[in-house]
Amino acid sequence: MNKLYELFTEVTRGDTVESRHFGAAVVCDYKGNILHQWGDIDQLVFPRSALKPIQAIGLVESGASSQYELSDAEIALACASHLGEDIHVDVVREWLDRLGLNQDHLACGSQLPSHTESAHKLLAQDQSPCRIHHNCSGKHAGFLTTAQYLKQPVENYHQLDHPVQKLSFEIIADLTQLDPHNHPIGVDGCGFPAITLPLKSLGTAMARFANPVDLSDDRAKAIKRIHKALAQAPLYIAGHGSTASELIEVTQGTVLAKNGAEGVFVAALPEQGLGVALKISDGNPRGRSVALLAILDQLGVLSDSHKQQLQEHIKPDVLNSRNEKVGEIRPAAPLMSKK
Repeated sequence: MNKLYELFTEVTRGDTVESRHFGAAVVCDYKGNILHQWGDIDQLVFPRSALKPIQAIGLVESGASSQYELSDAEIALACASHLGEDIHVDVVREWLDRLGLNQDHLACGSQLPSHTESAHKLLAQDQSPCRIHHNCSGKHAGFLTTAQYLKQPVENYHQLDHPVQKLSFEIIADLTQLDPHNHPIGVDGCGFPAITLPLKSLGTAMARFANPVDLSDDRAKAIKRIHKALAQAPLYIAGHGSTASELIEVTQGTVLAKNGAEGVFVAALPEQGLGVALKISDGNPRGRSVALLAILDQLGVLSDSHKQQLQEHIKPDVLNSRNEKVGEIRPAAPLMSKK
């Protein structure tokens, strides 16, 4: 068995390595074959928000998205960990209003926007953050939409035994090719069930999301609709300055990426039918973007133009309080070779 984690990223100060982040990662095809791996890919991980594009399949497949004429932005928000910018908050608020619902129906708690300028603006206006500002409010709006369309209660839609959660678990089982009930289940930060999966199963799920040829026609059609939404409205899956949004935007949807809490990042490559999943061992998010982009570069999916536009995420500068560069975050040697 491989060691649990391998060295993924280094953080320098001057020419000296000050910190190191270790991780595990896998590249799978849609048949579940392992093409490349680093570390122990059989270990259980919490995918956290990296699962959101898969959780959004039920919203589209059920017919709820068509019934309520959801836009690309709304479908992208159903997959999102948004930063709480006005573009996100306004769409979620209008979406709920169209359903005849409001923020009190959201099961997530209140959260200050992750986008610094938006948070400062809110506080400067002497306003308090609300549930719509929560980074998961789009996912919650999506599940409320599905529940309402299926004529299920909108109360307790976040609980494990609610019909929309059961639908979500069935879809996850289909794409991962295992029953998530067979592994530990916790509670996510927004109140949803937080499943665990072997890292390789998460990679397989993203590959089957990338190329749903082996799935039912309805499920494949729903996934293609989500592909379109993410490619057309990338700012709604995260926000300005985020790796996920800028990676999707720069590659024009040939890479569909989604981050998860505690150092998780996944990507689906529709043209190649591949999925990538990685976990940073210490949960620090600063290592995951560098690691993912290094893997994508190894796979040959990033052109020189892509890399030039994504340079701030490929090798971010470490800045001091004077906004001077004092170091960098860079991929480590073990990640720069395919395995």
